[in-house]
Amino acid sequence: MSAGVACPTCSTVDVRPILSVSAVQAADSIVLPSGDFDRNRRLASHIRSLWGTDDCRILKCAHCGFGFSWPYVAGDATFYNLANPYASYPSAKWEFNRTVQALKSRDVSGATILDVGAGEGFFLDLVSPGLIKPENVTAVEYNDGSIMKLRKRGYTTLSTDIRNAPFDGKQAAFDFIFLFQVIEHMDRLDELFNRLRYLLKPGGSIFVAVPNHRRVEYQESHDSVLDMPPNHIGRWTPNAFREIGKRCGLQVVASEFEPMDWSEFVKHDLSYSHIRRTQLKPDGVLARIRSMPRSRFRRLAETLAALLYTPARLGAWRAAYADRKNMGGSLWVQLGHQGAE
Repeated sequence: MSAGVACPTCSTVDVRPILSVSAVQAADSIVLPSGDFDRNRRLASHIRSLWGTDDCRILKCAHCGFGFSWPYVAGDATFYNLANPYASYPSAKWEFNRTVQALKSRDVSGATILDVGAGEGFFLDLVSPGLIKPENVTAVEYNDGSIMKLRKRGYTTLSTDIRNAPFDGKQAAFDFIFLFQVIEHMDRLDELFNRLRYLLKPGGSIFVAVPNHRRVEYQESHDSVLDMPPNHIGRWTPNAFREIGKRCGLQVVASEFEPMDWSEFVKHDLSYSHIRRTQLKPDGVLARIRSMPRSRFRRLAETLAALLYTPARLGAWRAAYADRKNMGGSLWVQLGHQGAE
C-alpha cells in the first residue's frame, strides 16, 4: 500500500504500486537519445519539472481498478510538442462506429455536439452533415493544421481546455459530447467530470473511449511497451467511471470492450514489442534503425526487424488468445446525468 495516496476516481487509499519510472526512462520511451539527443534531454528535463521530482510511480486502486501515475500530473503543450511534433490521427476506429450506432438509435435532429480532441475530424465526418448539421458542431483541438481543416468543414473550433473560461457560459449547451482517447491524458478529474455534467443537456449523452486496461496489462507483462506517464496518466475501468460519476452527478449508461481483432492485435504487438527492444538496448542495432530519419527505407527495415522476432512472440500470443474476450484495444463508455432514464 502507498501511504497517503488516494485513488483519483473513488478516493480509496488502498492503492498498490505497479512500477516506478524515472524522467529519463519516460523520455527514452518516446525519443531515443541515439535518434535526437537534444530533444531527448529537453524532454527528460521537462518531465522532471512536471513531476517536481525525478521519479514517478504507477499505482492501482484495489477498489475500482483505476491505475494512475503519482504524481498525478498531465502532460502540457510543451511536453506534447517535444514528444510528438508530427502528430497523426487514425481515420477509422472501432469506437467511432460504435458511437454512430448508438446515435442512430436516438433522435439527433437539431442536436448540438461537442467533440473534445477532434483531431482532423475523422469521427465528425461520420456524423456531419449526414446526421448533424455542421453549424451545430463544436470541436476542441490544439493542433494548428487540424484546426484549419475543422474550420473549413464549418465547425466552430476552439483551442482551449473545456474547463477554461470560454466554456463557462455553456451550461446545458450540448446534446452529445465525445471524448475519444482523451481522458487517459487528463488530470483534475473532479473538475473535468463536473464540467462535462454542466455542459450536457438533460437527456444527453457523453461518449468516451480509452485504452483497454487489460490490453495495457498484457503489454507490460509480455515484454511490450510500457504505458508511460506523463502521456497516459490514467488506466480506466468501468468501475472507475462509475465511481467518478457518482461524485460528479453522472452515471454509466453502457460500457463495452472492443472485440479483439486478431490481425490488428498481431500487427500492434509486433510493432510495440519491437519498440520495447529498442528502449531496452538504446545502443543496439534495432535502436539505430529506429533512430534513422523517417523514410520508406526505415519503415521497411523496422518491419523486417519486427517480423524476425515473430517466433519469440508466440508464447505471448497464446496468452493473449486465451484472454481474447478482454484483448480489444479500447473501452467504450456512455454516460448521462444521474437519475436520467
